[in-house]
Amino acid sequence: MFTILHCADLHLEASFASSRVPPAMGNWRRASLQAALGRILALAREHRADAVTIGGDLYEHEYALPDTAEFLREQFAALAPMRVFIAPGECDPYGDDSLYALTRWPENVVVMPPGPLSCYELAPGLCLWGAGYAPGVADVLAGWSSDRDGTQLLLMHAAWAAEPEADGPFRVDAAALQAAGFDLALLGHEHSARRGGSGTAPGSGTAPDGQEGGTRYVYPGSPEPLEARETAGEHLAVLVSVDQGACQTRALPVAQWRYLERRVDLSGSSTIEEAAALVRVELREAGAVDQGTICRVVLTGVRRFDLDMEALRGLVDTAACVQYDAEQALGFGVEQLAYEATLRGQLVRRMQGRLAGAASQNERALTLRALDLGLRALEGKQVRPYESG
Repeated sequence: MFTILHCADLHLEASFASSRVPPAMGNWRRASLQAALGRILALAREHRADAVTIGGDLYEHEYALPDTAEFLREQFAALAPMRVFIAPGECDPYGDDSLYALTRWPENVVVMPPGPLSCYELAPGLCLWGAGYAPGVADVLAGWSSDRDGTQLLLMHAAWAAEPEADGPFRVDAAALQAAGFDLALLGHEHSARRGGSGTAPGSGTAPDGQEGGTRYVYPGSPEPLEARETAGEHLAVLVSVDQGACQTRALPVAQWRYLERRVDLSGSSTIEEAAALVRVELREAGAVDQGTICRVVLTGVRRFDLDMEALRGLVDTAACVQYDAEQALGFGVEQLAYEATLRGQLVRRMQGRLAGAASQNERALTLRALDLGLRALEGKQVRPYESG
């Protein structure tokens, strides 16, 4: 039996600026990605894997430094004689100025070059095929088929072509994998784990992968969630066992971070202290109390007090990173105000026209916020700078 530990999409040195986390937490998150790689390699040792495969986007080329290469070189060298196979992706492409080209890798590390598929014999009758990212090439499997006997594995960073608006340097689907003769595709690019033709996330245990058209594939997902939209997915390393041509997989969870989103209705509160109490209860019930949680709290409802976000943060004591957003709820009878022959009525009528033509929910929300702030200003109420951002 030959055993492989497969992972992908670590995105070492990723920037978390768009996640609205403080700079110190961005540094912490980048350190946690290195720790995730350490946990994955520890799992490879624990399960006595024969090889580790990495399906691209191991690091972010734009932000990676020589220290990143040295960290990877040391980690992989410590695995020897276990072999490490890397298929570079779109965020870590193999180029003349890449860490892949500039680093002297240990002998147990294989970085697959871009271009046609290359073959690596893992064991008698077991072949691993793969290629690095190649700009302008989408259908790398078109007209391709293996000329080898035995079990054929594919390692690649590729989008699943059956998905709506699939993007990525390469695209694959079950029909192409089957036509090419692959028994199992070890893929990267999807940040939430999935396998088989159904698109469902891998389950635990040692059951074989799901199948579509007689071909199997597995995306392990990124070892840690990298942004809020990855909340619902699993983030894994996948243990692959190949025995007499049969491939079985086992999902091994590795993530220690998570994103949450909770909505808190402030309609029943009349002070910032009461609002903070509601938020604290919601965070506690959601389990958003540890340092590995980033929670977006959406504040809803018609408020009877000025919402001071900084004061709210100070009143909600939690180890989690909490990000607050206020969903606009107008405390005015807008339909009635539209009939007024006043400046207030003119403002409402103009903004109603913009609401009707809003192209997205985000544009509608911004328009409602602007209307509410305008009406409050006309009422002589204080408008704080952060409320207009």
